[in-house]
Parts: sequence; C-alpha cells; structure tokens
Amino acid sequence: MNGKSLFINTNLELRLPETEFAQTLFQIVENQREYLGKWLPWVEKTTCEKDSLEFLKSSILFNNGGQKLTTFIFHKKKLVGSVAFVKIDKVNHAAEIGYWLSEDMQGKGIMAQSCERLIKYGFEKMKLHRIEINIAPENLKSLAIPQKLGFHHEGTIRESLFFNHKFHDGEKFSLLKREWIKT
Repeated sequence: MNGKSLFINTNLELRLPETEFAQTLFQIVENQREYLGKWLPWVEKTTCEKDSLEFLKSSILFNNGGQKLTTFIFHKKKLVGSVAFVKIDKVNHAAEIGYWLSEDMQGKGIMAQSCERLIKYGFEKMKLHRIEINIAPENLKSLAIPQKLGFHHEGTIRESLFFNHKFHDGEKFSLLKREWIKT
C-alpha cells in the first residue's frame, strides 16, 4: 500500500497498523474476549495493552518485509476489526486471508466490503494469482464471507486449525484472479 489507507467508501477504510492503535485494539479484545476468543487463538494470549502494542509492532515489520499484509478496519473513523493477508507466498503468487470484526458491527456488510477491497488490492497491486481462506466449519458468520465473494470450496482439511486447546477441521476456499475478474 502506498499510503496509509485503502478507502472503501466515505464511512469505511482499511488502515495500515500504527502503534497508536494499541489501546483501542486491546479494549476491543478485552470487551469481547469471550466472543472473539471462540475462533481466534491469539485472543487468549492478549492479556494487556502491551501485547496489542507488540502485535502492532510485529505487524508493521511483517508488512514491511512482505510476509504479511495486516490492515485494520475503520468504520466512521473507529477501529472495528481487521482483515489481513496472514500468509503471503511470493513464489506461488498466493496469499491466505484472515479477518475478524467486532460483534456489534456484524451484519452490516462491513467485512464483505473490507475483504473485497483487500482482494482487489492483492490481485491488482500485489499481482497475486490465488487467495485462500481457511475457516472452522462451525464459524457460520465467517463461512458466509467466501461464499458471498465467489470463492470456491475446495474441501475440508482435517484438524488443520488449533484454537481453544483443540484441533478443528478447516474449510478451505480459494479464488483465482481470473475468476475474480469475471465477477
């Protein structure tokens, strides 16, 4: 990303991580620990604002190094979630997308629009060929995103996700650049 933001519309943008987000990010985790922790393994390890600060610092480093591309979703200038390329495979021109959104902001199309914007950036600017999403089958809200965005279900990857102290199956979805262009 050239600037600090990818604008989606007048109310919605994706911003690159900044250390100034630490307090707000930690407050979201703290206030929604049970809800977010149901699906996100890092929530359990986020016990203080310093943990959020360290995550932001590492995100900046990984973004600068090209291994990941973490962005934060701002709705009406308020941090409400994140969408990221959590793994970038430069050799194969592929990336895996991951996301989370505050519980009170769900059902408004925010995540679908945010994912769509990052996908567009990935295909157009990063020259990706393939984008994947891996989701636990029980996470119905997250499962709706790849289906809404035209991803293809490739199958169930047995016990490929580890959270809440146990292994879970993962549903793998993918979208190729040529399929995205057709949409």
